[in-house]
Amino acid sequence: MEKAYLIFILAYLLGSIPTALLVAKPFGIDPRKHGSKNLGATNVARLLGKKWGLLTLLGDMGKGIIPMLLALYFFKNHPQKDFLVAGVGFFAFLGHLFPIYLKFRGGKGVATAAGVFLMLCPVALAIALVVFILAVKITGFVSVGSLLASALVPCLIPFICPNRIDFYTALIMAALIWFKHRDNIRRLIRGEEKSWEKNQN
Repeated sequence: MEKAYLIFILAYLLGSIPTALLVAKPFGIDPRKHGSKNLGATNVARLLGKKWGLLTLLGDMGKGIIPMLLALYFFKNHPQKDFLVAGVGFFAFLGHLFPIYLKFRGGKGVATAAGVFLMLCPVALAIALVVFILAVKITGFVSVGSLLASALVPCLIPFICPNRIDFYTALIMAALIWFKHRDNIRRLIRGEEKSWEKNQN
């Protein structure tokens, strides 16, 4: 299990890499000080344009996918493979939320969670993605799409990819995503949340 502990730590350190900061740095912009002040793809897209937001999205997703692929390779014959692979994804996700390089102040975890969900249950992620797109299109709020999609994945896993470990991993991740969106939820309740369309300029 020593190898498992090591890969958990490595996954956390990889997840802690602030993709948004790395993408925005050449432009002299710190996403933590501009726009929504969030280290996420949406804020980078608002500040720098869609292609840079997409690059941030892919980078954040990769932080979940890459360590899980490595775990699948190293633990392919391990009796606790499912636990180890899910655990690696979860630690990468924690790294994004609470990065050691940024005094544990990270992003909201949606993109990295998407990478993890892609590995755990891609069909559930695909359905959640459709819900996300529809929610954003109808309401204009990325936060609404993120909240609904993240909550939907653990509801779908028992029916599509029945695995108790994956279900609890997704459930805890969804709860953390909602926790990180607590300010958005308050603004939505007060009617003060800014829509995606209004933040395009």
